Amino acid sequence: MHTIHFIGISNGLKPRYILEEFFQCKTNIRNKEIYFITNEVDTEGETLVFCKKNNIKILMVDMNNTAAAINKVMKTHPEILISIGWSQKIPEDFLAIFQFAINCHGGLLPDYRGNNVYMHNYANLSEYYGTTIHYMNNRFDDGNIILQARAKLFLDETPLILHRRICEMTAQILPEAIRLVELGYMGEKQTGVARYFYKIDRIEMESLRQKNIENIRNGRKIQFGRYKEWNLQ
Repeated sequence: MHTIHFIGISNGLKPRYILEEFFQCKTNIRNKEIYFITNEVDTEGETLVFCKKNNIKILMVDMNNTAAAINKVMKTHPEILISIGWSQKIPEDFLAIFQFAINCHGGLLPDYRGNNVYMHNYANLSEYYGTTIHYMNNRFDDGNIILQARAKLFLDETPLILHRRICEMTAQILPEAIRLVELGYMGEKQTGVARYFYKIDRIEMESLRQKNIENIRNGRKIQFGRYKEWNLQ
């Protein structure tokens, strides 16, 4: 492959953290054109500053005008798309212009599907948390798993530390994930029980965590935030 296209929001921490760590190891991006796709309304952000300093070409698109976005990206020889913190569902016709499309999800799939699930890990006092790199399909966090990494959750870790460690783990396994994709590895199908956790705010997160600290002290079960659960076929 000759190009890599990352997609993410320009003012989010996740894209910046992943790119910063990823570019410490350039083993399989030598001689590749690197692009960062972001929303054209996000003209500022630390990720854009990083891209400009590291010769990453920036593509500003409007995903509400998919045809125009496709036309712009098609001029850059799209091959592999890597989502590193995009806040919307990517249209299927946009995904289709790439040979491969993968997502960097901050949870250990098939469990902890959803956005910002590190907040639920923190609130639920999970034993472990981690990251999953998987192929994208037409459902959220549902595609075949390419690689995963996990870490033990320590009680003195803050939500920001959890988020940062997830991004660093993602960046550390991403070069190998790209290599596997280039070799044609199709990943492992997700099996077992899936749980999708709905978004919570920081007040709800902290309240739930304190309740669960008391639950553990008193020998009671962990109380989870709102989620849905189903068995995968």
